[in-house]
Amino acid sequence: MRVKAKSVVESLFKQPRKTVSTGQSSNVSGSRFNRSMIHYDRTLQRWQTFWLMSDINIMTVCWAGRVLGYGPGFTYGESMSTRSIVHAVAIAVGLLCGVILLAFSFTRNILYAARVIPRPGEGPSEKSTKKGFFSLHLEAFTESDVFYGKVSGDSDPGYGETIKYLGESALCLAFDKDDSFRPGIYPPSVIMGKALLRRLRDKGCQFDIGNQPVSARKALQIEKKEN
Repeated sequence: MRVKAKSVVESLFKQPRKTVSTGQSSNVSGSRFNRSMIHYDRTLQRWQTFWLMSDINIMTVCWAGRVLGYGPGFTYGESMSTRSIVHAVAIAVGLLCGVILLAFSFTRNILYAARVIPRPGEGPSEKSTKKGFFSLHLEAFTESDVFYGKVSGDSDPGYGETIKYLGESALCLAFDKDDSFRPGIYPPSVIMGKALLRRLRDKGCQFDIGNQPVSARKALQIEKKEN
């Protein structure tokens, strides 16, 4: 599973009032930050479609942005990479139909009986969990700079990776408190930050960042080694 995320940070000192209702800076090219449900991403060179978890992720990231003082120009969005425009449309339509079918107990029970979806309390087998993976590609830009990142995991994101994030977050809160710790309800990036990042990296979670797309940067590194 591959997910694409984009964020925008506006320089409050340069253009403090030039924002639109979405929070996007007026100086940011519309083609760069595409909010359409289905669109083509030039960085990944793949068609993008609606990502089921994007709404809750967007709320969490924007919450962290407000706490960290990124300013009113900060905005964030997510989409899921697909193989083609046909694939992108099929996923969007399938998700819409799935939400409608799950809304009614009669159709929901049919999906349970047909093993289309797991029942509450059920989940994938250990073998399926180990076969899973996720790859989150990030693109963050201001009025003058662009940065790229990648977050990836080597097991099912809904089970294998979630266990790592939950378990290490609990241990981090219990044992990694420092002078910057403050009680209350905060996003994970605010309350745990680098301490959690170190723990997740120790468990095999990968976090990479640079000034060019991660995939392109790794390709250049391979070419340099070969030459």
